[in-house]
Amino acid sequence: MQNRIVWITVLGIILLVGIGMIYALRVPRAAPKTYPADKGPNFIDVTAYPSKMQEAYELFTRKCSRCHTVARPINSTFSSEEWRKYVYKMMRKPGSGLTPKTAEKIIEFLVYDAQHREKKTE
Repeated sequence: MQNRIVWITVLGIILLVGIGMIYALRVPRAAPKTYPADKGPNFIDVTAYPSKMQEAYELFTRKCSRCHTVARPINSTFSSEEWRKYVYKMMRKPGSGLTPKTAEKIIEFLVYDAQHREKKTE
């Protein structure tokens, strides 16, 4: 008798969890936030950049695209200090895959790129 009650309880719990999962999967997901910078170009022609910066660009695109479009940082106009704060803020986010070492390389690239493209447009 007790064995039957235990099994009925276990099956009831499994059934309730299953129903809960079905309803959770049917809930519409919120669309990711988009920013004006997301609508700009999503690549940089780095063929004229030094090889060190080309390697940093590859790291940048690989790491930064894990959380948002690459267009967002490419089309942002931050100062050197703002880039540092922004990248370290991103590093603290779960799943970013950024370490202090990779963050520094990305910051170095972003600062170099901002200076290079500023001179090009002047």
